[in-house]
Amino acid sequence: KQWYQRRVRGIFGSQLDAKWNKTEAPHYWCYKNSPDFTTLWLCFECMVPKVIDCWVDNMLLNFTSGVFVNRDGVETRTNDFGGTGGIECIDKNCYYPYFKAMVEGIAAVPGYVRGVNLRAAPYDFRYGANSPVGKDLINDLKLLVEDTYQKTGNKPVSIIAHSMGNLYMIEFFKTVSTAWKKQHIKRYITISGVFGGSVKSIRALVSGEIESIPRVLVNANAVRAFQRTFQSIYWLLPRKEVFSKDEILVYTPDRNYTAHQLGELLTDANFPEGADVLKSIEGSDTFVEPGVDVYCIHGSDIPTAAQFRWRPGYFPDYQPDQIDGPGDGTVNQPSLELCRKFKRLKAYRIYPGIKEGEHMQILLNPRVIEYVTQILNSTSTGQDERVLHF
Repeated sequence: KQWYQRRVRGIFGSQLDAKWNKTEAPHYWCYKNSPDFTTLWLCFECMVPKVIDCWVDNMLLNFTSGVFVNRDGVETRTNDFGGTGGIECIDKNCYYPYFKAMVEGIAAVPGYVRGVNLRAAPYDFRYGANSPVGKDLINDLKLLVEDTYQKTGNKPVSIIAHSMGNLYMIEFFKTVSTAWKKQHIKRYITISGVFGGSVKSIRALVSGEIESIPRVLVNANAVRAFQRTFQSIYWLLPRKEVFSKDEILVYTPDRNYTAHQLGELLTDANFPEGADVLKSIEGSDTFVEPGVDVYCIHGSDIPTAAQFRWRPGYFPDYQPDQIDGPGDGTVNQPSLELCRKFKRLKAYRIYPGIKEGEHMQILLNPRVIEYVTQILNSTSTGQDERVLHF
């Protein structure tokens, strides 16, 4: 039996709690003080009219001297680090299950126990890996892997990551030695990896992205207000390794933009601060070899935002028209397929169609869950790349 530790998805994939003691608030009805931790994400009761402004003020990050931090007086935390409670569902009542089906599928295999050898590392999805919060997470992840390794009789750990969690894993593998990886890591299973960024993130910064979060948030401009303060959104922008300098991603009445001109795009969208933020992710936006055995899983054949066209008078405060291309509904196909470049790729599986391979639905797919459990119980070490469609 190989022992298993799990990573999670990026945007909005972990529960967050907060407490605060602030000197000012956006409205008189907003509490300036909350001495005990309370739910920050996902908080349904926070998203009603008027109250949502109080919630947004607590979700925002400040960008000061090139570093992202919580708003003054706000303290946040994730739930159940080392257990699985913080990532099985996005909300505490589990109206929005996330990794729940996958956890239950693995826990049903004899020998796996939640919190013992079936573990998770939830993280604050607002930050990128090179932020102080991100660096703390990477250090905590290393300690969690070592703890799991020791408590399970020095058995190497299998890691599963979904979506932006894969970007964190690439950064994590940069920080540990080849010898450490050989001793502690059995395999790395990547699901729906956003290795080359996602075109959809452009809309989030320009006009607000309301498709990636529950529909209870419908005001795109209110959503944009806090998305622009999330370092992770910039981290998810289309990357130059995948999108060429000749490939137009954004059309506006005045000019067009490629992935190599995103700083100019944000400046022209009346958000010059965004161009400065882009500099904060330098060094954590390069695609590198993880140096471990890799199993790559992702969806395909689903319409995915490939270009945006803003009509006259719509840029940047109104939603653009979307032109679709191939992908998993969130991540573009070329970005998903970057995992095929890994030297130690052992297997590569594609699940086409919305029911099988959509970015979130893939975690609920019984075929995917069964395949993951098969990988975890496999002792094969031979090089065997298989491209399988289901």
